[in-house]
Amino acid sequence: IVDESGKIVAAGTLIVERKFIRMCGTCGHIEDIVVDSAQRGKNLGKILLKSLKDLAMRELGCYKVILDCEEGKVQFYEKCGFTEKGRQMTFYRS
Repeated sequence: IVDESGKIVAAGTLIVERKFIRMCGTCGHIEDIVVDSAQRGKNLGKILLKSLKDLAMRELGCYKVILDCEEGKVQFYEKCGFTEKGRQMTFYRS
């Protein structure tokens, strides 16, 4: 999302993954949702999520959209229509 002056004030990433176990259907992954601290409270995060979700499901035909988030952000994403499901595991190179 860009403001009137051309400055980026909110951004996010949509990655589309083909799932062989779902008859080669596609799954959308939303990542890296950020809103400039001076622009918070203007529903930009909600607008961004809705846009990415609509892009994934309506335009790209994804059968589901998932995202990972920190514990403190669960309530925000629930307000945006997401539900908590499962656990995430990570492995970092040492």
